[in-house]
Amino acid sequence: MTLTPIARMVSSLLLLSFALPVMAAETAPEKNKAEEGLEVIEVTSKRNQANSEMTEQTEQLMSVAGIGNDPLSAVYSLPGIVYAGGDTGSPAVRGSSPDDNAFYIDDIPAGYIFHLFGDSIFNENLIQDFALHPAAFGSEYGNATGGIFDVKLRDPRQQDIETTIDLSMLKSGFMVEGETFEDQAFYVSYRRSQIHLFLPESDEEDDEGYTIFKAPVSEDYQAKYQWLIGDAHKLTFSASGASDTGGVNISERSEEGRVNPDSVGDLKITTKFDSQSISWQYYGDEQKIMQLVAGHTVNTTDEIFGKGQFIKVDEEIYNLRFSSQITWLADHKLGFGLDYSKSDVDYSFDIIPYYCTENDADCESNKGDRIQDNANLTDEDIAIYVHDIWQMSESWQLTYGVRAESNDYTDQTFIHPRFALDWFAADGLTFKAKVGTYSRFPDVDTALNKLGNPQIKSPQSTHYSLGADYQLNDIWFTSIDIYHKELTELPRSIDEHSAEADLELHYTNDTSGDAQGVEWLVRHDRNNGWFGWASLSWSQSQRTDDLTNISADYYLDTPMVANAVVNYELNERWDFGLRFTLRSGAKYTPIVGLRENPDYDDHFLPEYGELNAKTLPVYHRLDLEANYKTTYWGYDAKWTWAIINAMAQKNVSGYYYDPEDGDSLTEYNISGEEDIGVFPYVGLKMTF
Repeated sequence: MTLTPIARMVSSLLLLSFALPVMAAETAPEKNKAEEGLEVIEVTSKRNQANSEMTEQTEQLMSVAGIGNDPLSAVYSLPGIVYAGGDTGSPAVRGSSPDDNAFYIDDIPAGYIFHLFGDSIFNENLIQDFALHPAAFGSEYGNATGGIFDVKLRDPRQQDIETTIDLSMLKSGFMVEGETFEDQAFYVSYRRSQIHLFLPESDEEDDEGYTIFKAPVSEDYQAKYQWLIGDAHKLTFSASGASDTGGVNISERSEEGRVNPDSVGDLKITTKFDSQSISWQYYGDEQKIMQLVAGHTVNTTDEIFGKGQFIKVDEEIYNLRFSSQITWLADHKLGFGLDYSKSDVDYSFDIIPYYCTENDADCESNKGDRIQDNANLTDEDIAIYVHDIWQMSESWQLTYGVRAESNDYTDQTFIHPRFALDWFAADGLTFKAKVGTYSRFPDVDTALNKLGNPQIKSPQSTHYSLGADYQLNDIWFTSIDIYHKELTELPRSIDEHSAEADLELHYTNDTSGDAQGVEWLVRHDRNNGWFGWASLSWSQSQRTDDLTNISADYYLDTPMVANAVVNYELNERWDFGLRFTLRSGAKYTPIVGLRENPDYDDHFLPEYGELNAKTLPVYHRLDLEANYKTTYWGYDAKWTWAIINAMAQKNVSGYYYDPEDGDSLTEYNISGEEDIGVFPYVGLKMTF
């Protein structure tokens, strides 16, 4: 960047202020130094300093009420983000599907970063930075058409070894951290959920016809060992993992068993991953940075259900990522990198398939014959990217780049250009414009042999974004963003309108869509104990059947969303917080009647109307939290009291056919599925 005359003068004065003592030390005789009492100050620095402290923005996310100090769960308080299913599930970003997102942990792609109940897999004490890129992200990211969740775990601290213990009604765990040798340190964290305490195992069937034989349990761990080599190199060994498991018996008299007798029997799900990586980073002169990361991940899914049905998947992934940043020419900063991944998947299944997508009104009508398979597939991806940050003037900055991707499974190659233009119009005021194209690997169930179409192509999208940021003063910040997404090559299940398609392929790329919206955010930075933010967004998202040219609202289309987060630090011991969310209901496909089940006599299936033609009731929820810091036996401790859904709002996340004795094609009952009710919890964290 070109320095202004004032900046050059300040820089010169700073250099002179350091140079004068050194020059005096070099020229003055030893006798004079002793006589005059001059002191020589040697200023040193390490370019590879450990990033061991949380960023301010992440710290504020950590303080959102009712999330158990989980900053990733706080994303639902940001504009443009909604749950994909009720109050749990993966996040949907700006009208895209949850499957359109990509997750990164310390620059390595991750299979998932959220447990089955919606909480993230990370210890709150370990996150250094969390970045959400909801649209039009840069060339360094790939395999995503929705949003990017980029998580950076902090570096270990050079300190005496400490142990932190967390105990709460939701999750408990421990963490050990400290230095081993000079410039070497580590940490290890482990957590386990407490949900099973509220859903205990039993041999007896409940009133609804279900028996929990394996209480749901989630676990996660993270570990790092880091060596700061010299003043320019950083070597880091990392490991992380997570698992979710649970089991329930579905009886013939349960709601699920009456509607779908194929589901009767034990349902047990186990998912887990274990990942290891080694990272080398180099910090050179003139902002030169290089990084090489090699990772290995094993993902496992094991599911049994119904009468002997099962799905088992074992996936082994190898990742290699290289990136570099250098300054070149005048006012230019060049970044380039290479991403390589290889997946080896062993899978087997014995299931009754349902050939449908999220854009089908009735999956039951697309039921297939029971099939089995035991096979292996490999998938190899390679991507090369480059981008240049050009500081055209003090008021204009242009970032332009391109990402080239190739996938051997789909046999496709993409060239994705991406641009971002920033105009620093005035003090604190910035206008931003971004555009880019994107693609991702197809949904697995649509791409497998027998279950799907091995020739299916990758979904693609084009993102446009226009926004403005305004820092009013040291306390207040506001921003507004306008976005538009065009989605193409989405999967479509084959039906009577797909007459020319091979029925054995089950899916084609004949769905498209779009999403657009406006988001407004106002943030109050920490001042006099207060901080928080409020957001308001309007959005619209739809999908179009390209064969029939019929469009419908997307099922996650949520036109209006408002959020408010307020935190107040009363004193050194007490702080309080609240979170309030108000949003219009998502779309759903109404049940308009019943039809006889063709596979089971005296059983009925719901008959659905127009796809996503109805809207759920308005949703609102208030969470409250209080924290108290104290000491026990000389050790720091913090108590947390919280109430989730403090207003006891009965938020409906969907409607379902609730079968009862005596049902007929004209007499039946429709019930609403409610999200989480009032849930108080208490937690204690201590550091030894």
